[in-house]
Amino acid sequence: MRVLLCHQPTDGGVGRHIGDLIDGLSAAGHEVVVCSPALPAGVSSAARHVPLDLRRAIAPRADVAALVRFARVVRDVRPELIHAHSSKAGAIARLARLVRPRTPVVYTPHGYAFAGYFSRDSERLVYKAIERALAPLTSLVTCVCEAEARLARTVGPRKRVCVVHNGILPPPPGTPDPHVAALRARGPVIGALTQLRPGKGLETLIDAAPLVLERHAETQFAIVGDGPDLDELRERSRALGVERAVHFLGPSDEPLSVLRGMDIFVHPSWAEAFPYVILEAMALGLPIVASDVGGIGEAIVGGQSGLLVPPREEPALARALKELLDDHQAADRFGQAALERSARFTRAAMIERLVGAYAGVARPTAPLRPLLNARKRRSLPGHD
Repeated sequence: MRVLLCHQPTDGGVGRHIGDLIDGLSAAGHEVVVCSPALPAGVSSAARHVPLDLRRAIAPRADVAALVRFARVVRDVRPELIHAHSSKAGAIARLARLVRPRTPVVYTPHGYAFAGYFSRDSERLVYKAIERALAPLTSLVTCVCEAEARLARTVGPRKRVCVVHNGILPPPPGTPDPHVAALRARGPVIGALTQLRPGKGLETLIDAAPLVLERHAETQFAIVGDGPDLDELRERSRALGVERAVHFLGPSDEPLSVLRGMDIFVHPSWAEAFPYVILEAMALGLPIVASDVGGIGEAIVGGQSGLLVPPREEPALARALKELLDDHQAADRFGQAALERSARFTRAAMIERLVGAYAGVARPTAPLRPLLNARKRRSLPGHD
């Protein structure tokens, strides 16, 4: 099968997912063509890349140009199936289907934009309306978790939704990151590995830090990542008087190494789909405290393989972190249970399920016929 992958962004969880698909689909014998601003870092398989200027924010002129360009790419590549990832690529790929309606389009939101963090409700409503308008052009929505699938069914197509959880390879042997290890010499390390941007909940973690330090003064907080909120988060830690315990270590090319240096992994996000970093922390046997948002509760069983807390509630987050710092044996039990549960989420299983989903739409089927028939009716004489 010739599969055309279209995606934006190129980093984070989406970039990681695309890299896994390129490698997994290529290994399974499929021809993969990627249309995006850039190939994700670390892609090991040979894949043809066709550049496409896709921007994260709404940019009418650039978006129209991207749509015209993508339609031409589809015409030239002639894929048997298009798989679009994230809201911008999903919109472009589905609109291009008006030109080639017989080519099925699979869409993976990776967290619906309308369910993410917004400063204004009006933005949320606009994104939800866009998803509803594009639903008839969608052959299948593959969601990375059940929570995302429930959202998918609120905007359609309700009967053409399936779940394919993210999966990872078993972590290879390795050593802790030296910067995190240095912090560990001062005290237990509570670590976060995420992008420093709105919605990731690092404000909640910093606000919880004084409550944790009241009881465990030697605790160190390691925040690994980069993003537009860095300066604001640093100022927040200074204002709260915890700047000596909160360390911003910058981005890392070795996330597993960073995770290995942590005593407790924390993921305080306000909105999520099914983050890879949770699976990686589980596979390393780390005790985890995370916000109960999106599909995180499908990976972690609260009270059994980790602790789940409401988002944006620093007292609850602080209590959970102190619980693990107080009871090392309980923390070890949570870590072991997380390790055992991580075996459910493998990359091989993810690729196998996705290929099975492709097979169901890689030819004209019932869900596509209404669109095709509508085009035929419009071509008949006298049809309005």
